[in-house]
Amino acid sequence: MENVVLTTESGSDPSGEVIRETNLQVIPMGVVIGNELKKDGSFPVTEVFEEYRRTKKVPTTSAVNPQEYVRFFRDLRRERPEAEIFHISYTSKASSTYGNARMALNELGDDRIHLIDSENVSGGISLLLLKAAEILREAPDWETAAEQIRRYVKRARVVFLPDTLEYLKAGGRVSNAAYLGASLLNIKPLIRIEDGELKASKKYRGSMEKVAFQVLDDYFREFRLERERLILFYVEGFSLDLLEQMKGEALRRGIQKVYTFPIGCVISCHGGPGAFGIAGFEEE
Repeated sequence: MENVVLTTESGSDPSGEVIRETNLQVIPMGVVIGNELKKDGSFPVTEVFEEYRRTKKVPTTSAVNPQEYVRFFRDLRRERPEAEIFHISYTSKASSTYGNARMALNELGDDRIHLIDSENVSGGISLLLLKAAEILREAPDWETAAEQIRRYVKRARVVFLPDTLEYLKAGGRVSNAAYLGASLLNIKPLIRIEDGELKASKKYRGSMEKVAFQVLDDYFREFRLERERLILFYVEGFSLDLLEQMKGEALRRGIQKVYTFPIGCVISCHGGPGAFGIAGFEEE
C-alpha cells in the first residue's frame, strides 16, 4: 500500500492494531460536553458518563464539517502527493459526515480521492477498513478496488447490545414507556445495522453476563460468516473477563482472528456504559 492512504472518521473506533495494519489516517468527529465542543479521542469516554450523571443529559455528537475535510485532505495531499486516497466514511444514514466529505471533494476537485459510504458505525467500519487494506494490496486498479470494497459494505453484519436504555431514552431515541418497560423487565434490545441505519430487533432478558453468549450464539446461527476475522467491540463498563470468554468461543467456532477493542465517545453517547457489539462479514 505504498501509493495508497486509507482514511476515516474517529466514529469507526479503530484500535491501535487496526491503525497499524491499515496505515490509517483518522479525522476526529466532535462531542459537545456542556458548552464545549471537544474532539473525539482527545478525552476519556468516562467524561461522557460523568456528564450524564451530573446533568441527566447525554452529550451530543458533531459531524466533521466540510472545511475540516478540506484541510484534512489538503494536508494529506501535501504529505503524499502521489497517493490514491480511499476515505471510508461513517454511515450517511446516521450522520452528515459522508455528505460533508462529498462537499469537500467537490471543492477540492481531486479525482484521486475515493469516497465510500461504509453504511456502518464503529466496529463495522473497522472491519471494512481491514478488508479494504487487503483489497488495495491486491486489486489490479483503483476502480476495481472501490467496487470490491463496496460489495463488502453490503456483506457486513453488525449487531450491538446496550446494557441499559437510559442513554437512548435521554437522547430521545426511545420513549419513556419503552424505557420503563424494558427497565422493569431487565430487557435489552438488540440493535442491528441494516442499510446504514440502526434498527431495534430481537429482545434479550437478563443480566449482560447471562445474555451476551446468547447474542453471540444467535449471531453465529443466523449468519454464514467468513472465518477470516471477527470484531468484538465494547463500551467501558463491559466485563473484560466476559469479553475474553466470548473471544475464546468465537475462536472455538473457527474464526481465525478476533479483534477486541473499546468503543469511543461517539457511539458511547448513544449506547451507554457496558454495551457491546459484534461485526463480521457474511459469505457470498
